Amino acid sequence: MSKVVMVGSESKKESELLEFSGTSVEEIADKVALFMATRGYRLETGDKTQGVYGRGSAAWHTMLGPLVQRLKCNVTVAKSEENVKIVIAKGMTGWGGGALGATRVKKELRDITSGLQSSILS
Repeated sequence: MSKVVMVGSESKKESELLEFSGTSVEEIADKVALFMATRGYRLETGDKTQGVYGRGSAAWHTMLGPLVQRLKCNVTVAKSEENVKIVIAKGMTGWGGGALGATRVKKELRDITSGLQSSILS
C-alpha cells in the first residue's frame, strides 16, 4: 500500500473534516476505532464507517447532569473521489454543563482531531 498523506482539512463550528490519500475507507475506519478506544470511547451506535462514539454513562449524565462527564461524537469515514474523508462532529453541545461544559466539548473535538491526524499519519 502507498504512503498515507493528508491532503486537506476543514474546521467548522460543529465539526472537523480530515482528508487523506493513499489509503482505504476500511483502513482509516479501523484506525479511527482504535484511536477512539484508546481515548476511552466506545462505539454506541452504527458501525466503524458511520457511528456515534461515546464516553461516560448516558444514564448517569441524565440524572446528575454536569457532575458526570459524558462526551460523544459522530464519526463518518467515506470515500471522496480518490481520497478518504473523516468527518468528526459534536454529538452533544455541552451546554447542560454551562459554559465550562461547552468549552470542554469544543476542546475534546480539537484534541480528537489532532490526535487522530497524528495517529493516521504515523
